[in-house]
Amino acid sequence: MKLRFTPEDEAFRHDIACWLARKLCGPFAQLKYRGGPGDEHSFVAERKVWEQHMARDNWLCVGWPKAWGGRELSISQQVIFHEEYAKAGGPGLLGHIGAGLAGPTLIAFGSDSQKQRFLPGILTGEQYWCQGYSEPGAGSDLANVRTKAELDNKSGQWRINGQKIWTSLAHEADWCFMLVRTEPGSRGHKGLSFLLVPMKQAGVTIRPIQQITATSEFNEVFFDDAVTDSNNLVGQPGQGWHIAMVLLGFERGVSTLGQQMQFANELKDIIAIAKSNGAAQDASIRQRIAKAWSGLTIMRHHALRHAQRTTRW
Repeated sequence: MKLRFTPEDEAFRHDIACWLARKLCGPFAQLKYRGGPGDEHSFVAERKVWEQHMARDNWLCVGWPKAWGGRELSISQQVIFHEEYAKAGGPGLLGHIGAGLAGPTLIAFGSDSQKQRFLPGILTGEQYWCQGYSEPGAGSDLANVRTKAELDNKSGQWRINGQKIWTSLAHEADWCFMLVRTEPGSRGHKGLSFLLVPMKQAGVTIRPIQQITATSEFNEVFFDDAVTDSNNLVGQPGQGWHIAMVLLGFERGVSTLGQQMQFANELKDIIAIAKSNGAAQDASIRQRIAKAWSGLTIMRHHALRHAQRTTRW
């Protein structure tokens, strides 16, 4: 499966490749190919500066509608952008959860006041988000979420108690979008709501999960009477499951192609090393390389198929 790239698309490819070549130099040259999986703790402050640099030329939220500050690129041009970014060695983006998940979800379901409040900080690369979905007993079975939120009508705040796990970049995040149970006694996908919760407050405890790489991209997050204002509910109470599923569609969108390209870059390096040191003569190594190549090819075709079915704004 292939997207058809028009002459205008190819001109865009040239433009973004040239922009990246001009910008990923000088103080930013050290960031090339850094900040990806297993390297998340590298150059954090410098990568934040890079993202704000990207934001000044409006390259952070390329698929967002122009009405909300984005470039409103076509699907094909979004594919090109993410692929060229990976080819150029663009560093891992700490704001990708906001730009790729929180922002599109707020554009689709948020109130006008929520959009006006939260979207600008994502666009400028100054506000960071994390995702509060998985729990110790709700991973692949996401409908088993147990974290509870209760609305205090006197204070006008939701009070949240529970635990989330595998929370990427929670230690850097200003806000968390969360799937929580707001209907006492509800089970499964019913009774769930979608809340926006500030991370820098009493009642939020973040514990890093150390990986085999000795880094901690993921975290456990504990909510003990943490609060958020009632107007930080996205959609209606009980609508959380539907919103969460739409968000997961954004997660599987065109940015996945950039990740696939990053993995392809790494595989290319592995193949070069295997050829240079003779490991490529080992049949078992060749088989493993072929399997990795096949997996990446399938990943690309799946992402392209999903992108072509993506509903426009």
